[in-house]
Amino acid sequence: MTHYRSLLLLPFVLTGCATTGMQGALDSLNGLGQSIGTSLSQAATPASAANYNSLLSTPLHNALCHNLSTDGRAPEWPKVVISNLQIPADQMTLTRSLTLKASDCIRFDAVLWHDAKRSERFSNLSLCAPELPKQSNNFVLTWMSFSISGKTSGQVRGDGPIPPYSKLPSDPAMERWLMNQFGLYYVGSLLTLVGYDPNFTVDDRRFWIRNIKG
Repeated sequence: MTHYRSLLLLPFVLTGCATTGMQGALDSLNGLGQSIGTSLSQAATPASAANYNSLLSTPLHNALCHNLSTDGRAPEWPKVVISNLQIPADQMTLTRSLTLKASDCIRFDAVLWHDAKRSERFSNLSLCAPELPKQSNNFVLTWMSFSISGKTSGQVRGDGPIPPYSKLPSDPAMERWLMNQFGLYYVGSLLTLVGYDPNFTVDDRRFWIRNIKG
């Protein structure tokens, strides 16, 4: 078994196209998740994920890297929408130890918008603890604190291509997940794996979570 302690405080090493380092206001978030650690077997993806497709094996992985800003303005495309998110029940309880297990997997569907008329849909996707980037996810607090800029669908949360006003659903389950810090870690990992650059903060229209599956 390989042991990782304080995973959220490790150096910011990304597997996609996002840049490294944290600047300005992000420095004040370095204490986030200091008690979270992992004890993961890296031998294989958990058997419980056998009927799901990993996000890493789809075009969603690093999708945002395919159209980077060249002039300081945020690209409009592509967009990634996560829907029907299923969260492990024990990640909602304050009594659970802040330790990730190899069997900790989130499940979801997704839509990848290449442009306003072309989209791909993916069902029964998964992201399990052994697949998560070993990095700091401190940028998530800044990312989630601002609403989506420009034209939005307001409170109507759809699959796109127009994003809603809020990046995350206003849902008690989502709030508990974030409060328990597991949510901050997984949302940060999703952003990193689809290619979001945490230092390019105006790029806020290209990723949102539509809903949590009841």
